[in-house]
Amino acid sequence: MEPGKPSRTALATAFLRALHRVVDDAPPVFDDSHAVHLLPAVQARFLERLARLPRSWTAIYRQRYNGLTGMRSHVVVRARYAEDALAGARQRGAMRYVVLAAGLDTYALRTRGMADAMPVVEIDHPATQTWKRQLLAGRGLDEAAVRWAPVDFERTGIESALGQEPLHQFVSWLGTTYYLSREAIAATLSSLARCSAPGSELVLDYWREPPLFDPAAVLLWGTRVATAFQREPMRSFFTPGAMEALVVRCGWHVREHCAPLIQDERYLTGRRDGLSIPSFAYLLHLERGTTDPLA
Repeated sequence: MEPGKPSRTALATAFLRALHRVVDDAPPVFDDSHAVHLLPAVQARFLERLARLPRSWTAIYRQRYNGLTGMRSHVVVRARYAEDALAGARQRGAMRYVVLAAGLDTYALRTRGMADAMPVVEIDHPATQTWKRQLLAGRGLDEAAVRWAPVDFERTGIESALGQEPLHQFVSWLGTTYYLSREAIAATLSSLARCSAPGSELVLDYWREPPLFDPAAVLLWGTRVATAFQREPMRSFFTPGAMEALVVRCGWHVREHCAPLIQDERYLTGRRDGLSIPSFAYLLHLERGTTDPLA
């Protein structure tokens, strides 16, 4: 990320969540009705006009922008997976929701005013967090019940943001690991383990570099080029075995390791809009163990 600048990929993610409601078939995999309110005016107008077109035209749009379909599938499924896991964690006693690398996440906006709304802590790079708060203020949206905690993941631990006393909590950490060094990923996982009570849960996503003959390799290559031009280069890819070894070393147990085919079967079976998870996109649902992290 360019020093002092907010994350451009956070904006792209919000656009894909909003686009999903317009161009893909009902019901949405992940229904984020607030994402559009955080987009630049030109993107919001584009989506508004696209929504007014006949459904046959939006089907043509999907066919013409196949690259976006794979990334849109990944973005909405990982968000749905995390919030499904959050619902289960609440039943198991989680006391707060920590959104790590929150970007333009809208959970707090979507649940504001609910009687059982969960306390939310949003942790992100200082520049991105300041930008988000300015967006909320500029659009007349309140900041809901959020505790804001600015952290630079490459330079600062997160214990200062979450406190030294371990709490029973649920953490989502989406759209980030591939932009960080392996050392920063390990340090963050270990820091989360130290400030999470046993039984706390964490959902994260990571990418595996596909073989050259895999069609998804082209999509990943294009994504790497695009993010590099935005000064957010990708740094880390993992095999499933290497990622499991890392999270265990950092104090976590694997509740579920969700490969792309599993994600397709769970969330996208029977849909006719072409949504499909790229073969490089994996999800992990973790639980804080009783052993101390070694990293």
